[in-house]
Formats: sequence, structure tokens, C-alpha cells
Amino acid sequence: MSEVIIDTIGVTAPYYALDNVSLSDDEVTADFAAEQPMESEAGCIAAAEVGRHLAVLGACALAKSNPVKKKHYYIALSAELRNVNNNAIIQSRTFSGVARTLNIDKRNGLVFSELYAPDRTLLYTLNTSYSIMSEQLFQRMFNEKRQDYDYSLAGNPYALQFPLSNIEFIDHTIHARFGPFKPEECSGHFASFPCIPVAILMHGLSRTAGRLMAQLTGGDTTRYKVVSADVKADAFAFAGENINMTAKFKGRDDAGDYIFNCRAERSDGTTYGSMLLTLALVDRADACR
Repeated sequence: MSEVIIDTIGVTAPYYALDNVSLSDDEVTADFAAEQPMESEAGCIAAAEVGRHLAVLGACALAKSNPVKKKHYYIALSAELRNVNNNAIIQSRTFSGVARTLNIDKRNGLVFSELYAPDRTLLYTLNTSYSIMSEQLFQRMFNEKRQDYDYSLAGNPYALQFPLSNIEFIDHTIHARFGPFKPEECSGHFASFPCIPVAILMHGLSRTAGRLMAQLTGGDTTRYKVVSADVKADAFAFAGENINMTAKFKGRDDAGDYIFNCRAERSDGTTYGSMLLTLALVDRADACR
């Protein structure tokens, strides 16, 4: 049954990287390994990669709940990621996730997911809302973006760091360029419609904010953890498109953590996605890095 679910969610390997997928009456579980470089983010898995795997697992949960067992695209529209155990010291690169469908209809879905360490310590939670599109509707809407490419060139781009360029600091704001991406750098997301995953965009934004945080604190090697991220995805960023990244420092919360408004935009100012991001400074060495 899990194979049927996996074949109907729209994403494929290497973006899809879940192992040991298991279905029960009210949830879907899976294991996965951290693979994404983290730059100055501390910990054993990047927060954006947590979002990636849990959002894919959430798509599996929706596919399980969907009475129509045909291929659909479960497109994340918004997400709320919370680091619920910020002080946990985890020395593992493997994790497990649990996803439960909270609501689903023909066009929309809502899923609650959790990420656990091997000792069952709860590390992150994720609430994700999705748009649900049939394969026919998706292909009709994005037909002009179709690009067939050689998958053998892809390897696993998600184990690599996508570069930021043209970095500029102005007051409490940072601007940077992200991309353009080659089609094979979006491999598995989606087949014949290479689209930069929201998780990769958000990782780029968190890295951009991390660099601004280093400027604000006067440390070139400032380490941080993601405390929370409220994400909105407004439009697909397809392969070949330039992306302008902006992060603006908004202040510090009662815990002393740093709050940033982040945006990924087209050159014409159209928003691909935005994120309200809270980062905490990390002083100790990280055994996983």
C-alpha cells in the first residue's frame, strides 16, 4: 500500500528521500537521513530540510486520505515550523517523522507532522497547508514551463549547497542573488516541470538571514539555530529564473532571539515566498558538524 501512496504524490527521488514508509489508520511514518549542508546553522539537520522531509511525508498522509488513488500534486502553500526542543544535543544524522491529516477536500489539505531523534526525543513540529491538484490540472496550468532534461545528470543536488551571490548589506537588511538553477538541480521536483522546492528557497533565505545576523553581532562565524519559521509560498520558482533574496532584521524577542522578515522575489518584485524567521545564537561547538 505504501508504494501506491508514494507513486501518487507528485515528487520523486532524489527530492523524495523517505525510507521505511509505514501506514496506519491515522498516520504515516517514515525515516530519513540529513543530507543538506548547513553553512552556519548549528545542529544535525537544517530546519529547512526538516520542512522538506516532513512536507513530503505530509503529502503521503494526504494521498493516503485522498479517496481518489490517482497521481496528485500536493503543493505546500504555508507552513509553521517550530523547534520544540532547542536545547537538545543530538548526535545523529538519521531521524523519523510522523504525519497526520487534519483536513482534506478536493482542493486543499492540512497536515500536522513531527520529527523525532532516534531516542524518540521530539525535535520539531510542522503544520502545513496544501493545495491539491490533479495531474491533468497541474500539467495544463504549467505547460509552458515544461522542460524535459537528462535525469542522469542530476545525481543528488540536495546534498550540495546552492550558492548565494551579489551579497549586499544596507542598514539592517541584506540582499542576495540565488540561482538561476539548472533543471537537473530541481530533480524530482517535479518530473518534466523542474521547480525549485520551497524548502530549498527557505534554506537560502535562512542562510541569507544568518549572514545578516553575523553582521549584526560582529562575528564572521556566527552560529545559529532556527527557533521558528512561518512560511508562505506564493508562486513557483522554475529552473532558469533568477531569485532575489532579502532579509530584514526586525528586532529581538523576549528570549533575546533575532527576528527577520525574509522574501524571495522575481526581478519584477513578484513574490515567490516569504518567511518570518526567528534565530537563536549558538555558543557551543556542535558535535555533528
